[in-house]
Amino acid sequence: MNFIEKLMHKMAAEMSPPPAYGVFHITLIVLGMTLAVSLAWLCRNFDEKKNKILLLCFSGVLIASEIFKQLFLFYVVENNAISWGEFPFQMCSMPMYLCPLAVFCKNERVKRAVYGFMMCFNMLGGFAGVLEPSGVFLDQVPLTVHAIAWHYSLVFLSFYIVFSHRAGRSKQDYFDVVKLFVLLCFAAFIINTLIGITVGAEANMFFVGPNLSPIIVFSNIAQKYGWAASTVIYIPITSAAAGVIFRLACIGRTKKKKIG
Repeated sequence: MNFIEKLMHKMAAEMSPPPAYGVFHITLIVLGMTLAVSLAWLCRNFDEKKNKILLLCFSGVLIASEIFKQLFLFYVVENNAISWGEFPFQMCSMPMYLCPLAVFCKNERVKRAVYGFMMCFNMLGGFAGVLEPSGVFLDQVPLTVHAIAWHYSLVFLSFYIVFSHRAGRSKQDYFDVVKLFVLLCFAAFIINTLIGITVGAEANMFFVGPNLSPIIVFSNIAQKYGWAASTVIYIPITSAAAGVIFRLACIGRTKKKKIG
């Protein structure tokens, strides 16, 4: 047993997941949301240099925590086997890759799309973890702490982009965000398929198939009509939900300008 394996086993601590909307969950929502939104507000006036430092540090912390998670899964949960279902290409994983892209990309249109994606879709993913904690409250303390910190950090990042007005605001900007989402869905589908073909494991990045979606309502559609039907419905509905966030952010930005 090597040093890292020993460390992971020492950190292992089983727990009974707390109930949704019990005292712990409600307290966590109040404190976590207050902290995430307050920090985002405090950072809203960062200049471009500070913004770049923030995004790179944010991505670095996510990458480090993801490495920890994968090591813990490998040594403790899967008993020295790779957990292919936890491959880091979920919607909530995207800031690891997109924050550096936002920093180094020279194309302003692409940069606005990246900011817009993180503002909209990561807010959806963050709130999903905050409000429906079945994928956050797990049976291992380290994994639960990791999932909680990860999802509230997504909320922080989303509100930071809203408050700092770094995403676009036009219809074209929104369509670019959706195009990026569809592109990432396609990449996720390829990854899911390759994992299934090469190692025979089940992976469902972005919940777009070819495995059945676990999301409520969409899982029923997938079971009855197949994963393709579920995906065809899931992508436009998720894009529309992101559009609501995009629109609200634009309205808030317009109102602030009028007040100013």
